[in-house]
Amino acid sequence: MSYDRLYVLQVVVAIEEQWFGPDTNGPPIRTDRFYTIDDLLFAAADEEDAFVMATNWIVDDAFSDANHDGPGDLTRIFALGIHQLKEVGRISEFPEKVHAQYGLSLPGFYMGDMDCNGVPIVRQREELEVFRLQRLRG
Repeated sequence: MSYDRLYVLQVVVAIEEQWFGPDTNGPPIRTDRFYTIDDLLFAAADEEDAFVMATNWIVDDAFSDANHDGPGDLTRIFALGIHQLKEVGRISEFPEKVHAQYGLSLPGFYMGDMDCNGVPIVRQREELEVFRLQRLRG
């Protein structure tokens, strides 16, 4: 199986600051949550393989972390799901495309792609750009 197709994965990531009461082990007394979109360029055999790889990274907590570096007592970082998955070309085309006049076009994030609470949309498999042609044929 040839892994020569390049994909960009956009993952909705939550960054949650938690504050705890002094000398307690209980739940946080205050939390603040912010969101970001993490982008990842990777190679896969086809769109189905790319989707499986992306899903596995989220299930395996590849986008998760925790630290004590933020303003809260604890900072938790975790993926909410896939925002977008798009094929951007083939590895063999990469050198030519990045040296072209406008470079290699990567998917952007559109401000309208948020829910009513300002959280970036997490899409289901059939809603992802990489499966758009399947929807059009179907």
